[in-house]
Amino acid sequence: MKVAWLTHHVPRDYSADWLLPGGVGGAELTDAGMISQAPAGINIEVIDSGDWEQTLDFDRIIITGTDLLPDRAMLRLADESPMVWVHHKQTPNKARRELFAAAKPFLTMSEAHSRVEEDWSFVKSEWCHGYIDIDIPPAESRYGALWAARNHPQKGLLAARRWCREQNLELTELSDVQRPEVLAAMAEHEWFVFLPQGFDSCPRTLIEAEAAGCKIHTNNNAGRRDPGPFDEVMAAQAPKFWLYL
Repeated sequence: MKVAWLTHHVPRDYSADWLLPGGVGGAELTDAGMISQAPAGINIEVIDSGDWEQTLDFDRIIITGTDLLPDRAMLRLADESPMVWVHHKQTPNKARRELFAAAKPFLTMSEAHSRVEEDWSFVKSEWCHGYIDIDIPPAESRYGALWAARNHPQKGLLAARRWCREQNLELTELSDVQRPEVLAAMAEHEWFVFLPQGFDSCPRTLIEAEAAGCKIHTNNNAGRRDPGPFDEVMAAQAPKFWLYL
């Protein structure tokens, strides 16, 4: 089966050891992780939003980024009943609503994300947290708190600093470093602090920090993984996704 993976989440080197946090973040890694788990016989070509018309020649279309699609593209793609898996809070408009309604299926990142999109689109989604391959080295001891994200006001660094002062916790701040360094730091810290200023659909770093054994301090703006045993819940994500195809 020839599958078009339509997105604006670049770069295209899906084997790269990307920066996280940094110029490439959770959305790109989410795409890369799920593509890596495609079943045998599924041939995927990643297509940029600007070349959306190329997807019409494929057997199936998966859309993970709608931000750069013009309205006429979303309306035309709706005719193809694509699989739509959005990674963050979407901008409401009529064409996007029609795309979501026509999707088979429409997927979001978490139950909280599903509610956010349904509130404006009136389209109920399933959800998938994505495939995350986590290899976290053990650490001898734990201390303080860690904040790791892009250096953007949305990511709540000032709020994290304030909370740590109140708790008398030393805060380590990481941004624009290699992902293995972030994972190693998670293993060394007692707390992971993430206090986004706006809705964040299902932060990858919260899943990684949980896998590392961190205590999590976050707020209601952060979507969370489904309840249940960590390994069981996360192992189910990729098989569930590809069954939708």
